[in-house]
Amino acid sequence: MKKVILLICIGLALLSCSSDDDAGDTILVLYNQTYCSDSWGTAETDTDLADIIKNHFQSVNIEIYDVSIDNNGTPESCLACSCLSGKRIILEIKKENINFIKEHGFQVKK
Repeated sequence: MKKVILLICIGLALLSCSSDDDAGDTILVLYNQTYCSDSWGTAETDTDLADIIKNHFQSVNIEIYDVSIDNNGTPESCLACSCLSGKRIILEIKKENINFIKEHGFQVKK
C-alpha cells in the first residue's frame, strides 16, 4: 500500500511539472510615440490605440501578446507630426519577430 501511495505522489508531482516550450519565447519592446507619424495611426484613448496597434501588426502576421501604454517618455515641445508625445508603447512579442518590429521603430525594453 505504501508503494502505491508513493507512486501516486510521484505521478502527481510529475504531472504538476510542466515543460512550457513557449516560456522565454517572448520579449518586451518599446516605442516612443510621435504626435501623428506612427504607421498605425492615432487614437483618442490608450485603449483604442492598443487595439489599433494590435490590428495593425496582426494584419502583417505579427502576434502581439500584450500592449501597455504609459506616459514615462519625454515629450518634445514642438507640435510637428514627428515630435515625441511623451507616451511609450510597450509590446510583448515573439523573439523571432524582433527584426521586423525594429523596422517599425521599436527597441528592446531594458
